[in-house]
Amino acid sequence: MAIFYRLVRDERKDSPYKGMYFARAVNLGTIETDELARIIERNCSVKRSDVLAVLAELSDTIRLLLADSHRVRIAGIGSLMVGLNGRPCSDPTKYTNDHITGLHLCFKPEKEQRLTDADVAPLPP
Repeated sequence: MAIFYRLVRDERKDSPYKGMYFARAVNLGTIETDELARIIERNCSVKRSDVLAVLAELSDTIRLLLADSHRVRIAGIGSLMVGLNGRPCSDPTKYTNDHITGLHLCFKPEKEQRLTDADVAPLPP
């Protein structure tokens, strides 16, 4: 296992790091739910259909809990919560929902990451 990276040059004109290189993680593809279920099925005694049912219910349940202003913590992974985008208002008594321009999903990973088995390596040419 390896987490691959590529070097990217900072080209922002006002950056104090302009011209310097930074590592950026490379995404080698997306694992969809069905493939995730196949991998889980291979690693334990649960059937793929059961895994798919649990993942579908997990997705629906998380969506409902987030819509109800709850934070959802999945042990070993992290927490999900809803964040707001909006315009400022100088008078809090005049703040309305019209000031809110959007929602986004926030993810806070567990403090102790379990990626210790993974190596970090440059992306092969």
